[in-house]
Amino acid sequence: MASMDVRTRHATEADGEEILELWHEFTAHLSQYDDRYRHDEQADERWLQYFENQLVGSKYGTVLLAETREDDDPVGVLEARVMGDHPIFQLPNHGYVHGLFVPEEHRRQGIAAELLNAAAEWFSEEPRDVDYYRIDVLAGDEAASRMLESHGLEPVEHVYEQRL
Repeated sequence: MASMDVRTRHATEADGEEILELWHEFTAHLSQYDDRYRHDEQADERWLQYFENQLVGSKYGTVLLAETREDDDPVGVLEARVMGDHPIFQLPNHGYVHGLFVPEEHRRQGIAAELLNAAAEWFSEEPRDVDYYRIDVLAGDEAASRMLESHGLEPVEHVYEQRL
């Protein structure tokens, strides 16, 4: 499929409701793999407060929004944060993508790649200046794994859990 003409930018407070709509679609996608990722409607206000107070204008967190150049329609979103170094391991400050979502009808058009490129640029700038970033993929989401690997990301860790 051909690339879509999109631009990426850092989200502002005014983008909160549009981003929430994308997150609703993202949670629907994730819940296909793990029912615990269903969207909690009561969380909307909490997320908007988190977005406005901890991500908008932050040096160490941001939300990137991909929009069509033609009409500014949102077609993808990515949340990025800098994570602190570990006191024992040799894991320095690093970037972490806490969510990357492109709606189904806009996939395979280079939008996720644009968002990942914008995140990599943001992570590498001062004052963040990190050497690498990570992103989680739920077990079973092979399409997401393939997309990330095609973009040059490598699997480095498996997370296991035991329900109690």
